[in-house]
Amino acid sequence: MGLMDKVGNFLGSDFVKNGVKEMMIMRPPDNADLIWKHPDRTIPAFAQATVNSDEWGVFSKEGRPVGTLDAGRWTLSTTNIPFLSNFVDQYTGGNIFTTDLYFVKRIPVEMKFGGNLGNMIDPLTQIRVRGRCHGSLLVRVENPEVLIYQYFGMRKFQEHPDIFDWFKDAFFNTVKSTIGKFAREQSRTILDIMDAQDDLAAAFVQNSAELAAVGMRIVKVTKFECDIPEEDIKRFDEANQQIAEARRGVGIAALKAQAEAAAAQVGVQTADFKAQAEQFKINQELGRVQAMVGMAGGDISKLGSYNAMTGAGAGLAQGGGNTGLAGMGAQIAVGAALGSNLAAGAMVGAPRGAAPAGAPAMGVGVALLACPGCAAQVPPGRFCAECGTALQAAKKRCTGCNVELAPNARFCAECGTAAGAAPPSAG
Repeated sequence: MGLMDKVGNFLGSDFVKNGVKEMMIMRPPDNADLIWKHPDRTIPAFAQATVNSDEWGVFSKEGRPVGTLDAGRWTLSTTNIPFLSNFVDQYTGGNIFTTDLYFVKRIPVEMKFGGNLGNMIDPLTQIRVRGRCHGSLLVRVENPEVLIYQYFGMRKFQEHPDIFDWFKDAFFNTVKSTIGKFAREQSRTILDIMDAQDDLAAAFVQNSAELAAVGMRIVKVTKFECDIPEEDIKRFDEANQQIAEARRGVGIAALKAQAEAAAAQVGVQTADFKAQAEQFKINQELGRVQAMVGMAGGDISKLGSYNAMTGAGAGLAQGGGNTGLAGMGAQIAVGAALGSNLAAGAMVGAPRGAAPAGAPAMGVGVALLACPGCAAQVPPGRFCAECGTALQAAKKRCTGCNVELAPNARFCAECGTAAGAAPPSAG
């Protein structure tokens, strides 16, 4: 055998292969476990550790994580990675690290779940229902060190493929409690909410926050399905029919109550309209009385006669019940006479043709004043007969010296002439 043959046999020997294998540390290409533990606890110094882009490399001592490597190729030495000094084997002169090395996936990993929901009480119908459900979880590791320290420990996934059963069981308990809670919040039966698979899946994720205590998070729930026995479905249908009939009865009663309330409201509004109309009539009458008081010059004693004359005139204008020509002629004559008296200011106690003191005469009758509020020509008085504005009393002047007199003066303060005395003759 030649030298080259001997060299070839040496390089192909198990000794060399095992040595190279010890110096190249990485997850096996065909392994997709969430956590893969390197099988050998002794790692040579300066070995090359390859951490894939979708994972972490976690170094642990006695079940407690000490340090974590991110993705990349690492030369295992205390110079490059200071925390490796915790694992140096002093008996080998520092050439060996004694550690547990885990490769932990950092991307979502699918886990299947399913099982019997047991007996559940439907919150709407109080029917005891049985069922089974199943689906898939997408889980992601949020903190690899917490996951190893709090849950995984020093076990090997390769030797314990059911290591995540606890995690799936804890999630399944969340599924059962969430289904009942979701049905109560939606006021629907457990059977009816099964068509809201997307909403249920989102609720499962939201209610599983406590699982983060072990460093993992549920990203999404997919392919969720629930199976209910046929006999339970039949009982649900009967209960739903009774609930629907009860709701229809409640709806009819509610509509009737609304109609009665609307009728009552209409009655209240009608009463309000009547009260407003009565108040309007009262206001109109009050305005008319105020106008008549103003036309009477504020003398209440004249109000009765004036009101009687206006009533008589109104009655005559409506015919007074007479239909003959003679009656009509008499009514027209009396009405004209009353109209003339009213226009001339013929009040009880006011002689025909007499004008108020200080007011200029306008033929036979009362002189009119211009209202300062509406500019209408109205008889003298304290208030305007058209708009109710206060009228200014006519000023009195002395007939002797033409000085303006005080309203209640009986003699002129300048010349002593009596108020209301006739003016001296021009001759």
